Amino acid sequence: MKKSPMGLALCLAALLTASGCDNDDHSSNNDPVIAPDIIQRAAQFVPKDLSHSPLQARLTDQEQAVVNKFVQAAAYLDAAFWQQVDPDGEKIFKSFANATTPDKQAAHHLMDANYGRWDRFREFAPFVGTQLRPAGGYVYPADLTRAELDAYLVAHPDQKTDLLNPYTVVRRNGNQLIAVPYHQAYADYVLPAAALLDEAAALSQNPSLAYYLRLEAQGLRTDDYYAADLAWLDLDGNLDVSIGPHETYDDQLTGQKTFYKVNVLIVDQSAAGQFAQYKAMIPQLQANLPVDPQYKPDQTGTLTPMILADDIRRAGQARSIMEGVAFSLPNDPRVLAAKGSKKVMMGNYLSARRTTVLEPLAQAILDPATAQQMEANAYFTWVLMHEITHTLGPREVIKNGQTLTVREAMGQYYSPIEEGKADIGGLYNLPYLMERGVVTGALAAHYVGYLAEALRSIRFGMGSAYGVIRSSAWNFLIDQGALRYDPDQQRFLLDVDQMTAAVKNLLVKLIAIEGEGNTQAAADFIAAYSPVRPELKKLLDQAETTVPLEFVPVYPK
Repeated sequence: MKKSPMGLALCLAALLTASGCDNDDHSSNNDPVIAPDIIQRAAQFVPKDLSHSPLQARLTDQEQAVVNKFVQAAAYLDAAFWQQVDPDGEKIFKSFANATTPDKQAAHHLMDANYGRWDRFREFAPFVGTQLRPAGGYVYPADLTRAELDAYLVAHPDQKTDLLNPYTVVRRNGNQLIAVPYHQAYADYVLPAAALLDEAAALSQNPSLAYYLRLEAQGLRTDDYYAADLAWLDLDGNLDVSIGPHETYDDQLTGQKTFYKVNVLIVDQSAAGQFAQYKAMIPQLQANLPVDPQYKPDQTGTLTPMILADDIRRAGQARSIMEGVAFSLPNDPRVLAAKGSKKVMMGNYLSARRTTVLEPLAQAILDPATAQQMEANAYFTWVLMHEITHTLGPREVIKNGQTLTVREAMGQYYSPIEEGKADIGGLYNLPYLMERGVVTGALAAHYVGYLAEALRSIRFGMGSAYGVIRSSAWNFLIDQGALRYDPDQQRFLLDVDQMTAAVKNLLVKLIAIEGEGNTQAAADFIAAYSPVRPELKKLLDQAETTVPLEFVPVYPK
C-alpha cells in the first residue's frame, strides 16, 4: 500500500520557506522535469491518518484477522490501479520514495495523491515530465483517439462488445485492436488478491461475508461479478468490503472502462435504525420526480440496504485524490433490476471532509449568514440523498432502435450527468421528506451543504466529472436567481425560494438528457455552463492559500 512521503502536513508547509528547489540535475541525470511550483502545490494536500476507527474495538480477533487479509488484498489492487492509470509514472513514484531534495519529496507526495504524473485538479496537466495524459488512461493504447476508435468500431462491429466491455484492456495488434480481459491483463495483481479473499472467507465466522468473499474472489478471476454483487447486498455483521473494478471516472475516452478500488469498512451497527425510513420511502421518491413516467420506472420491491461505516483502508481509484465520503453500488443494471443497490456512508471521511475543507471553503466563498448554516446532520442527509438518487430516474434508453443502459447511451458524458442527477435529485426530494417528517432541520442548511460540496469539486477543474457538473450547476443556479454575487461583501448569497425552483428546473433537464441518451444536449449544457466565471474564480484563487484542496489518507506501518 502507498505511504505518505512527507509524514506530516507541517513538513510540507515548512518546505515553502526553504531556499528553493535546485532542478539543475534534471537534465544532467535524466530526471524528469518537475513543475517549478511543486512544493506549493503539494502543500495543499493534507495527510491524514485514517487507518483506525473506534469501531475496531468491537471486533473479535477473528474479525481483525479478516480485516488484515482485506488490507493485504487492497495492496495488490492498488498496484493494479497504477497499471491502469500510469504504469510508467509508478516507476518514477517509487524512485522518489527516498528522495532528499524538497522538490522530489513534494513530487512524490503529489504523485501519491494523484496516482500518477498528472494533476487531477488542473485538468490532468503534467507536473512530472511533459507527457500528456491519455484520455482513457492505459486501459486503451495511449495514442488511441476517440475518432480512431469510433471508425474502427464502424468497420468492425463484431468487436464492439468486447472492446467496450467494462472489464477489458484494449491493445494494438498490428492494424487490429484486440480486447484482453482484466483478469488476464492484471493477473499478477488480481490472482493474489483473490487468494487473500478466499483466505479471509476461511477465517470468517459470518456466513454472509464468507459467501460473498468466495464469489468476489471468483469475480476477480473471471471478470464476472454478477453473483458477487448480489451477495454483497446481503452482507450483515461488523465488516464490509467493496473491492474490484467499479467506477469509470478515469476513462475519459469512452466512459465505459472500470478501474480497481478497495474500501475496507467497519460497520456502525447502531446506525441501522436511522436508515429504515429512507429505505421505505424510495418508491415514493422515484414517483415524486417531476418528470415523465417513462423516466421513472417503478421502484417497488427494490432492495436498498444502507450502512454507516468507517473506512479504515482504501486503495486504487477509491483513494485517488478526490476522497469519497459515500458510494452507491453495484452499478450493474442487471443487479439494480433484480435486487437493488447498497448505499455506504463513510462516517470518518464525512467528518474529515466537512471540517478540513467544506466549512473553511464555505466561509471563504459564501456570505457569513449563509456559511454559518453549514451543519453536520444536514450535510450527512444531503450526501445520503445523493447516493439514494443514483438509483432513481431512468435505467434504460431506446436509441437508434436499440435498448441500452444509460451508461452505454451517454458514453463519456455519463459520469458528469449522472452525478448531477444525483446531486440535484437529492436536493429536490428533501422538501418532500421534510413534509413527511423523515428529514428535519432547515432546508437552507441542506442547500449550503451541497453548495460547499460544489465549491470543493469546482476546484478539481474540468478533469473531474464532479468538477464539470458542479461548475455547470453553480452557473445554472446563478442564472436562475438562486445564487447572487454581492460585490460589496465579495461573497455569494443564497435565495432559498429561488433555489427550490432552480433545483426543479435543473433536475428536469438532467433527467431528460439521461432518459433520451442525448449526448449532444449533455455536451451543449456542459459547454454553456461549466466555465468558471470571474467572480468565483477570484475567490477560489484566494482560498488556495487558506483552505486545503484535499486531504490524503495515509496508512503508517
